[in-house]
Amino acid sequence: MDEKTVHKETSKRNKTEKRKGARYYESKVLYNRKFTTPLKKKRKNEYDAEEEAKLENIVFGDPNDIIDNLLNDKSETKEGDESVDISEEVDANEDNKSTRKEDSENDDENEVKSDEDISVLSQSSDARPEEKKAAWIDKDDYEYTVDAALSMQNRKLPCERPEKLYTTYLENRYKLFVGTPKWAELKKDDEVNADDLDSDILKHSCHLEAPKLKNLPKNVIDIRALKGLNKSTHTEGPIITSVEFHPSSTVALVAGTSGVLSLFEVNGHTNEKLHSMQFEKFPITKATFMKEGSEILVGSQYYSYCHTYDLMNGKSYKLPLPHRITNMKIYEVSPDGKLIALCGKFGEIHLLHSFTKELIATLKMNSKCRVLAFTPDSKTLITHGDGSEMYIWDLNTRTCINRAIDDGSLSCASLAVSPSGQFVATGSAQGVVNLYDIKTVLEDQSPTPLKIMKNLVTSVTSVKFNPTSEILSVASADKHNAFKMLHLPSFTVFSNFPTLQTNIGFPQAIAFSPGSGYLSISNRTGSALLYRLRHYGNY
Repeated sequence: MDEKTVHKETSKRNKTEKRKGARYYESKVLYNRKFTTPLKKKRKNEYDAEEEAKLENIVFGDPNDIIDNLLNDKSETKEGDESVDISEEVDANEDNKSTRKEDSENDDENEVKSDEDISVLSQSSDARPEEKKAAWIDKDDYEYTVDAALSMQNRKLPCERPEKLYTTYLENRYKLFVGTPKWAELKKDDEVNADDLDSDILKHSCHLEAPKLKNLPKNVIDIRALKGLNKSTHTEGPIITSVEFHPSSTVALVAGTSGVLSLFEVNGHTNEKLHSMQFEKFPITKATFMKEGSEILVGSQYYSYCHTYDLMNGKSYKLPLPHRITNMKIYEVSPDGKLIALCGKFGEIHLLHSFTKELIATLKMNSKCRVLAFTPDSKTLITHGDGSEMYIWDLNTRTCINRAIDDGSLSCASLAVSPSGQFVATGSAQGVVNLYDIKTVLEDQSPTPLKIMKNLVTSVTSVKFNPTSEILSVASADKHNAFKMLHLPSFTVFSNFPTLQTNIGFPQAIAFSPGSGYLSISNRTGSALLYRLRHYGNY
């Protein structure tokens, strides 16, 4: 081939290669330009002020003109075939504007009038507050009578009741035993005494907070004798073994060896009987409130079963005790209401479930157990009996954590722990009362008493703290008028009670009301005496 032909072919190849590279470069540039440059088309959702104003008029305008506005919009968007007179449209729009102005003025006047009416109504509502009404009413409540309901339940009332409807009977019965709960109080009295201003917690658990009253003075106590609790009945038995106040209402129970348990209203003047129940051939050794006052547990030292009385439905139930437990002579209920500690034979202490009365555990002392008491937190149990040792039990592990020696005691007859959790009192069969700090009892093996009281010469059968832990009352059932009260802050005995004219008899059981306003002492002559402590509140 000639040089010219070779040169031509090489030049052609270079041109073709350049063209290919240019095309590739140009396509690359066009590709980038196509997708990097912003779109020039007009967006559909672009803001339009006229369209926005039109929509506002349609949506937020007068609701009566919505249909007219929609029709106007349709007339404006008609096709070009139909002839539309522009002058008529302008006149129609002017008419619509004038009508809108008139409607808006009328609406303003109506709003002003409505505001005035609302202010008048608010003033009248403030002047006459609306009374609360029941949210739900059952028609059957006004049809069932007491007789019809009792016949359907196959039971009879022990005494006649003034209520005709069964619902009113149930309401009165609930208020009688439990009281009116706060959520059910529809009206609030403006005139309330200072004592009633305290909450229920302060009334019934005064040891949780410091009372508003002044400290109890020492040496002399302001006390007054009232009508006895069971003076209207005297059917509970020759020996009143139990007396106790309800934790949340002004009701007290009295029980004795004849097997009769009576409930009384505590007011200090009449002390009317509310209800009585007879447990046949069942001498009551001890009766106490349970489940925050909705149930009464009744035990006897002669039988291996107990009775429970439900205050809500007025029924009593007979429950057998677990195996190897022969009686319920000495028992205590824990402050939280979950456990029952029961003294058994040969130094045994049985722990029962308070709801099912089933046996949970059995503790064992080296000597016979005669008395026991729970601490306020329900975590510790203190037991005592024949011998000089107090046994301290941890209820979580159910083990003995300490054995403290009771100073000078050969046999313990009574035991009590203060509601404040500060003191422990033991009463010996020799007539000596030892008062300890609870910390020393729980930790030391030979605690030193804070006070040794030797005012009694016979066996101390009862020791009891008042709810504020300011008074320790001690009694002996073996001697006439053997009763004393100790002022705890000063550890001095009140000198003015009992006096030579006081006739307590042989004191058997002691009880303070939840607010320490009342003191009741039962004796062996069938009476439950009642005294008023004027330093404290009404109940």
